[in-house]
Amino acid sequence: MKPASRPGFRLAAAPYPLTAWLAGCFLLLHTGLRGVLMAQTWHAAQLTFASAARVLGTGLAFDLVVLALALPALLLLESAFGTRKPAGRVRRAVVLAVAALGLFALGFGVLAEWFFWDEFGVRFNFIAVDYLVYTREVIGNIRESFPVGTLLSMLAVATLALVWASRAWLLRALTPGMSRRSRAGVWLASVAVAAGLTSAWSMDARRGANEYQKELSANGLYSLGYAFGNNEIDYFDFYATRPQTAAAPGTALPRIVSATLPKNVVIITLESLSSSYTAHGGNTQGLTPNLDRLADQGLFLANLHATGNRTVRGLEALSLAIPPLPGHSIIWRKHNRNLETLGAVLADHGYVNRFMYGGYARFDNMDAYFAGNHYQPTDRGQFPERHRGFGNIWGLADEHLYDYALEQIDRDAASGKPFLMHLMTTSNHTPFTFPEDRIDLPRGRPGAVKYSDWAVGRFIEMARAKPWFKDTVFVLVADHCASSKGRTSLPPENYHIPAVVYSPAHLAPYTDTRLASQIDLVPTVLDLLGLPEHTHFMGRSVLHAYPDPGRAFIATYQKLGYLTPDQLVVLSPGRQIEDWWLNAQQDIAAPVRQPDALVTHAIGAYQETARRARDGLLQHMNLSTGLRLR
Repeated sequence: MKPASRPGFRLAAAPYPLTAWLAGCFLLLHTGLRGVLMAQTWHAAQLTFASAARVLGTGLAFDLVVLALALPALLLLESAFGTRKPAGRVRRAVVLAVAALGLFALGFGVLAEWFFWDEFGVRFNFIAVDYLVYTREVIGNIRESFPVGTLLSMLAVATLALVWASRAWLLRALTPGMSRRSRAGVWLASVAVAAGLTSAWSMDARRGANEYQKELSANGLYSLGYAFGNNEIDYFDFYATRPQTAAAPGTALPRIVSATLPKNVVIITLESLSSSYTAHGGNTQGLTPNLDRLADQGLFLANLHATGNRTVRGLEALSLAIPPLPGHSIIWRKHNRNLETLGAVLADHGYVNRFMYGGYARFDNMDAYFAGNHYQPTDRGQFPERHRGFGNIWGLADEHLYDYALEQIDRDAASGKPFLMHLMTTSNHTPFTFPEDRIDLPRGRPGAVKYSDWAVGRFIEMARAKPWFKDTVFVLVADHCASSKGRTSLPPENYHIPAVVYSPAHLAPYTDTRLASQIDLVPTVLDLLGLPEHTHFMGRSVLHAYPDPGRAFIATYQKLGYLTPDQLVVLSPGRQIEDWWLNAQQDIAAPVRQPDALVTHAIGAYQETARRARDGLLQHMNLSTGLRLR
C-alpha cells in the first residue's frame, strides 16, 4: 500500500523541499562540470592540488551566489504549490513535472557550457550572448557537430529516473511546514540577500594564477548574465586615458606610385585559420600546400596578427582599418553607415564593390553593414541554384562561393569598371564538413583546413586563366585565429594568422618578418593601387619602412592589447593597465617594472579610435564636396 497516492493523504510537512532539491542538483552538476573541465585543462591551466582547491572553493562561492540570486523566484514558485488541502493527482503531477523540467534545464545548461568550453576555452561570455540572437545557426551547428538526439535522450532518461527516485521528498512541497507569514518573511529575506549580492559581487571575485584558472573558478550562468549586462562599453568611462592633446594623431600615409599598378582587388577572408596550420607557421601535416606556395610567390606577411577572435572583428579591420573598440564591433553598432571604409574610398574612384558570403549575411549584421558602406552584399540565399551544392548550417562549401564569385567578377570586369570583391568563407568552421573526394582527410578540423586550402588554390588557378587576373591584387588572410584561449587573457601567439598579398605582375616574392596588424592591409592595398588621397585609416602600409620594429593590436571583448616583438600592454575596464615583457615564444615572461612609452602609445591608439567613433570622425569624406556623409 502506498499512502502517498491516496487523495486524502497528508504528506509530512517540510520547508521548501522542491527548492532544496533543485539547489542540490544545481550544486552537484556545476561542481561536477568544474571538476571535468579542470581535469581536461589540468596541464594547460598549470594547476596544482593547492590551486585546484582554491579554484573549487571560489567556484562554489560563485555557484552559491547564482543560487541566491535565483532563490526569490524559486521560493515564490514553490509557495504556489503549498496548501493545507489534500494533495490530488493533478497537483502531484504538476510538482513532479516542474522538478523534471527544472532538472532537465540544469542538465542542458551544463552540457551547453561543456560544448562552449570545448570551442572557446572560457565560460559563457559575450560570444554566447551574441549567439542567442542567432538561434537557427547555433542550434543547427550543435545538431550537425554532436549527437544531440542521443545526448538529450540520455539526459531525459536520467532526469526522469532521478525525479521518480526523489518523488517522496518532492511531493512534500504540497504541504508546507511554514505559515504564510513565515514564508513571506523568508521570501523578503531572500530578496534582500539577492539585492545585496547583485551590488557587492562581481567578476573580480574570480581567482587564479592564469586566465584558465580564473575561468574555471567562475560560474557560466553568472558570466552569461554579466556579459549580457555589459555588452556596451564606453572607452572613456572605463579605460585609461591621457590628455587629448597628447593623443595619437591620425596622419595620412604616403602612397606608392609606380609605373605599373593593379586596378582590381580581391580580398579572401579565410574562416578561423591560425598560422599554426601552415607550413610557414611550423605545421608538418601538409594542410595548406596552396597557401604556402602563394606565400612563397607573393608578399608574405609572416608576422601579422588578427585584431580579435570573431569574424566581425576581422571584417572590421579589413574594411575600416582601425584598432578594435571595447564591446561590440562597429559592424554591430548603431550609426555604422557611410563610414570611411575601403569600399567607400574605392567607390569614389569608380569601383564596383561587392561583399560575398557563403552563409547568411544577416549573421552578425554583415548585410546591413556592408550595404550601408558602399558594398553590394550577396549571401547564400541569393546564390543561383547551380551554385548551391554542398553546405552545412554555417554556409555553402567554399568552392561554391568561389565559383559564383568568378562568375560575378567576369561580369564586373566586362563592364570596364575596376572592382573590389571581398569574399568571406565558411568551410573551416564547426561542424567542419565539406564535399567528399576533394582531399585525403576525413571531416574534422584538419580536414576542413585542408579543404579550405584546396578550394582557395583552385580559385586562384581558375582566376589565372581570366583576362582580368594580371590587373588584380589578391589578399588572402584569416578573419581570426582558430582559438584565442590560453593561460593569459591575450596570448599573442594565438592571434598570429597567415596573410599573403599576391599580384605576380606587380609584386616580387618577398617575406616581411616585421610585426604587423590586420588593420595594415587596407593601406597596403591602397598603396598598390596608387591612390594618394588622405584617409582616416589608422593602419599603415607594409610597403613602407618605419623606425619601430612593428606593432599589432589584439583584443577580446574587454581586453585591449598593444603588442610589440618583446612587450605587451593590456588595457582593461576599471582603467587597469598591464605591461609585460615577452619571451622569444611570445609568452608572458615578467612584468615591466617601470612606466614606459609603450603604455602611452597603447592608450593613445585606442583612445584615438574611441574619440573618432564618438565624434563622428569615422564617417566617409566625400571627395567632391569635402563633407562627411551621415
